[in-house]
Amino acid sequence: MIARTQNNGRTITGICIGISDARRYFPRRTKTIDLELDHLRIRCDLKASFWRDCPEISDPRLSAWLEAKFFGQKLPASPVPVEMVKAGDAYKLHLLPAQHLAKTPGFGLIA
Repeated sequence: MIARTQNNGRTITGICIGISDARRYFPRRTKTIDLELDHLRIRCDLKASFWRDCPEISDPRLSAWLEAKFFGQKLPASPVPVEMVKAGDAYKLHLLPAQHLAKTPGFGLIA
C-alpha cells in the first residue's frame, strides 16, 4: 500500500493512508497500528477521524523518523510516497522516490 507524508509547512506530521486503503486494509474496530521504522517498532493510536475523513497516522516518533530521512536537507514541500508493507501484525515503512506518487491512483502531488 502506498501512503504519503503529511506536513504543516514546517514539519512532517505523519502519513496519510487514503480513504479507500484505510477501508480496505484496516478493520473498523482497529484502534492501533504497529509500524516498523528501520529497527524501531512503534504502536500508534488511530483517531476517530481516521474512519471519517482523515485517514492519517500521527505520532511524534513517526514524524521524527520521517524527518530524519531528510537530515541536512530542506523538507520537501510536496508529499513524499511511503510504502507500507505488511510484516506479520505490523507494517514496515519505506520512503519511495517522489515520481512514484504521481503514478499512484488517488494520490496527486500537492504543492
